[in-house]
Amino acid sequence: MPAGLRLRLRAIVSRAWDDSIATWKRLLVVRAPDIESVHLRFVARLGPANCYGLYAGEGPAYCSGNETVFVGTDAARRLMTKFGPQAETAITFLIGHEMGHHIQNINGRFQLLNHIIARAPDLRADLVRRFELQADCYAGVWIHGSEAWARSQRFRSQLLKVLGSIGDEQLLARGLSLPARAVHGTSQQRTRWFARGADSGDWRACDTFSAASP
Repeated sequence: MPAGLRLRLRAIVSRAWDDSIATWKRLLVVRAPDIESVHLRFVARLGPANCYGLYAGEGPAYCSGNETVFVGTDAARRLMTKFGPQAETAITFLIGHEMGHHIQNINGRFQLLNHIIARAPDLRADLVRRFELQADCYAGVWIHGSEAWARSQRFRSQLLKVLGSIGDEQLLARGLSLPARAVHGTSQQRTRWFARGADSGDWRACDTFSAASP
């Protein structure tokens, strides 16, 4: 990655990272120490060794075992090129989504998800999709409470364009495969759940598991 692009990526990620942690600490005061326990690491590409053999890919990705968000710089470069004017917004949202997974983790949702899947493996795809959509909703809750982005209509407009291009159906249309752990929901679902979090500012409104249809 060219030095200038690498510096820009780190600046975007750092701004989103710091703001997300600060915002969630305000929203969940009693869990502030747990929120601060999350780590950030830049890697060229996420490999099995980064998360106890569980994950391999490009990232960004959250590993619940070591409470680390991995940012894959190779993939981030391609994303920044793809999204062009929305590049900063896209990277910011992805950090918010992965931080949403950290919030799920400290609330015991990873353990609960694994327990349910072990008992009902046929429900895996639906449960994983609901899990990912909850992280989108938590990203919206963060944006609602963020002093940096809450009042930016430009950011919201750009983010809706980003969400409209990263749904599962969009990936399939580009010929990409979707393994079970990569099921994130359609563009419509992702947009709807993000908006629910962003409009309400309440993490309790993000109960994707109780919804009749995600």
